[in-house]
Amino acid sequence: MDAHFRRQLASAPRRGEEAALSPKVIVLLVLAALAVALGFGHLSDALLDIGVLLVGVFLAVAARICQARDQHRALCRVLDQRYPSQRY
Repeated sequence: MDAHFRRQLASAPRRGEEAALSPKVIVLLVLAALAVALGFGHLSDALLDIGVLLVGVFLAVAARICQARDQHRALCRVLDQRYPSQRY
């Protein structure tokens, strides 16, 4: 990555300066969290260990969804500044 590109990424707006996740994504994450909570509550003692592991995986996937959106918007902003005449 060249220095100009790094500076533009660093100057991208931080979280909270733009709208967060879309309402559809929030609804899906809430529904998924409810499904995880209900599923975790119905686990037997024998399956509790794998349930804890899967809750951790669910949290990691949800965090990655939020991070990917921020990175995608920052990259689109940089590309628009660098190549303003081209649309993707």
